[in-house]
Amino acid sequence: MPILIDQPVVKQPHRTPEFTAHDKEIRTILCPQMAPIHFALFQAVFENHGCRFEVLPEVDRGAVEEGLRYVNNDVCYPAIVVVGQLIQALKSGKYDPDRTALMISQTCGGCRSTNYATFLKIAAAKAGFHHVPVIPFSVDIANGNTKGINVNYKMLKKMFLAFLYGDLLQKLSNSCRPYETVRGSVNALVEIWINRLRKAILSNEKHHVADFAARIVHDFDTIELTGERTRPQVGIVGEILVKYHPGANNHLISLIEQEGGEVVVPNILDFMLYCLTSDEQRKRYSHVPFLAGLKSSAGVWLIERQRNKIRNILQKSRRFAPMGTIRHLIQLAEPIVSTCNHTGEGWLLTAEMVELIEEGIPNIVCVQPFGCLPNHVTGKGVLKELRSRYANANITTIDYDPGSTEVNQLNRIKLLMAVALRNLPK
Repeated sequence: MPILIDQPVVKQPHRTPEFTAHDKEIRTILCPQMAPIHFALFQAVFENHGCRFEVLPEVDRGAVEEGLRYVNNDVCYPAIVVVGQLIQALKSGKYDPDRTALMISQTCGGCRSTNYATFLKIAAAKAGFHHVPVIPFSVDIANGNTKGINVNYKMLKKMFLAFLYGDLLQKLSNSCRPYETVRGSVNALVEIWINRLRKAILSNEKHHVADFAARIVHDFDTIELTGERTRPQVGIVGEILVKYHPGANNHLISLIEQEGGEVVVPNILDFMLYCLTSDEQRKRYSHVPFLAGLKSSAGVWLIERQRNKIRNILQKSRRFAPMGTIRHLIQLAEPIVSTCNHTGEGWLLTAEMVELIEEGIPNIVCVQPFGCLPNHVTGKGVLKELRSRYANANITTIDYDPGSTEVNQLNRIKLLMAVALRNLPK
């Protein structure tokens, strides 16, 4: 007699409504925070494009608890943070769910950020917001596959400029803040320039990158500082959200400055260029469509062409050094890891550490979500090799997780700063 086996119950995927052109007119798009300077300008780009767009403020503990309520705690910390922040905003009563949409970043490949949009859709449905559209910000949105938002060349250019100016303001402010003569003057100058740049983006003001960059550098070059370059410089590298998000890394920049350091953080545009150069690196081992490779190479060339204008200005400045190129970062990584490491921050994480050390910044904090395999491979996994190549390397790794204690993080930072201050006279 045949044995009858019940058919397995297949759960239907959680789906949210597609964001349409009509939604663009009536809905406010909520975007999670990542890098405060950059995202203030990023918001202006979408507003200029006709969207009601709002970047949420910093994350608090309540947002993390909200994320844990709807996202499995085996998922990486950044997913818990961004999903929790968005669900918390919907529950706050400040926004009408019928007139709100959610935007979240989405990559592709082995990183868990590939699934962020799915995590958010499931969380929204569980929280009773299944009717709120979720917009994945990925290659698809740039290809116009989201009906309500048509990302054209003009909008892409403004996005690039937002991150270009954001990188510049981040670099100059971190370099000056520890030495400001008037407390709060550097952050005030940053706010002035954010407002000026937002106004330029919103009004479609025509300008040359070199003009704005020269004025920004001049203002930071002439701000009154005391005791310049008397602190050890400390680099922060690691997973992109934890690296830049003050709420996710427990205000790491402020903590290092309080402990007597000057912070150096790599550019966000370097991460974008790292993604664009992936086709070039994969060509060595696999087939890459000619047109895809050509687009990537053209994108790298266009971005670096604009960054060269800023490099020339920084080269002539009194206080600041120019940033490196993506080609130079590739050369720095190649002797240590394969540049086909494209999951997460991949080879870029190793390259950033090597670049910092070779620029005379051996003190490095490497941050990553607990259990983030890509960053454990190209972050923690290369520390032995880095220390054998660079005897002065002073590197500590810090894991961030909802269950990790700030005391352990603080102790690691204090130990790193103690070594950095001791080695400063040398």
